[in-house]
Amino acid sequence: MIRKGFKDVFKNRRVRRIKEDNSSYDKKYKVEKLYLSIVIVNRYQGDYFINEFLNLGASSSFLVYGKGTAPSEFLYMLGIEGDKKDIVLTVIKESLIEKVDKIIDDRFLISKSAKGISFLIEFDSIMGVLPYRFFSDTRINEKINKK
Repeated sequence: MIRKGFKDVFKNRRVRRIKEDNSSYDKKYKVEKLYLSIVIVNRYQGDYFINEFLNLGASSSFLVYGKGTAPSEFLYMLGIEGDKKDIVLTVIKESLIEKVDKIIDDRFLISKSAKGISFLIEFDSIMGVLPYRFFSDTRINEKINKK
């Protein structure tokens, strides 16, 4: 009799989670394309880009240290000095591309030591709503206005 009572107590206290229907997320909410911005600059130049991109509204930015093995002739042709590099990886929304390009161009024009390489890679797909919301830094879902 006691066992039956405990079973009833635990059955009633279970929390039932209501799952959100994310099957048509892109039809209900505004979804932007995401890009991976890669900036390769001389060592100690990457912190500037991380701070500027985060202030701009990028969701996440990572700094990776690199050491090149390219021949000196190739480095001279690209206008790159030394082989120690900072590689800045940043996930940005499509609406921020022009602002990110302006930040990069302005920094590269400062001096010869502030030169580097930058390019974008478009995300083809992302599996799931939660990873998309994380990478796009979506705290509040903006609904699509249907008129």
